[in-house]
Amino acid sequence: MRNKLVITIVLYQTEFSKTPSYEYFKKIAMEKNPVNLFVYDNSDNAQEDELFKLENVLYIHDETNPGLAKAYNAGANYLLDIQGDLLLLLDQDTQLNTMYLDAVLDLKLEEDIGAYVPIISSHGRQISPLFSDEYIGRKSKLPKADVYSERIMSINSGTVLPRTTLTELGSFNEDFPLDFLDHWLFWKIHQLNKKISVLDHHLTHDLSVLDYKKISFKRYESILRSETLFYQKYDQSLFYRHRKHLLLRTIKQFLQVKNRKIWRRTFSEYQVLMKGK
Repeated sequence: MRNKLVITIVLYQTEFSKTPSYEYFKKIAMEKNPVNLFVYDNSDNAQEDELFKLENVLYIHDETNPGLAKAYNAGANYLLDIQGDLLLLLDQDTQLNTMYLDAVLDLKLEEDIGAYVPIISSHGRQISPLFSDEYIGRKSKLPKADVYSERIMSINSGTVLPRTTLTELGSFNEDFPLDFLDHWLFWKIHQLNKKISVLDHHLTHDLSVLDYKKISFKRYESILRSETLFYQKYDQSLFYRHRKHLLLRTIKQFLQVKNRKIWRRTFSEYQVLMKGK
């Protein structure tokens, strides 16, 4: 028997019908698959779509835009309500495909595996998953398809979580409404002594935060605050590495980034952490 799956997709200022996976969603929603769609819309205005009328699709609009954590918690609760087996997290910019979905539906679930993740690329290079026992950066090592007990971090989108993991997590940490929620999630899964299964399937995702030309100062501010919270309160073993990295990042941004507010904000964060030795 195939796994009962809930796909939780979070929207922001984007029409559901214009997401990369919409036609695929439409196909699977209208077929007799053990798949439910949970669409959480953080946009200013609610939207309508023919799929929202289907029994296996639930649409929620939240104009307060609480980010990802609250949406994922709602998706997890929906999974528990319908007694689903797996929760697939999906951003609006990720392209889902038949091979990956079939692999997820046919997974043989094991108690010691806390998450199943695909290999994800953005603009031609692998961005996820990464080994995270050391401070994550451009030189981080990339795991191949296998099962790992070592620390691994994967982006939220594409991640599949068994119901047992969701139960042990309790809830997604709403201290990280958007940025660094993925870091916290995989740090927490490791704390639960769970393994990570990297599946031999590839997805593409447009990760705009990789490009300082596209990122807004407001979003960069959010990333910095979340980074500091994560390393100060959770992954404390890498706090001093993070502080050193902020100084190196400041220098690089000073030389390469036109938006001067960004390097100044990075340096101010470094100064604050130095004062709080």
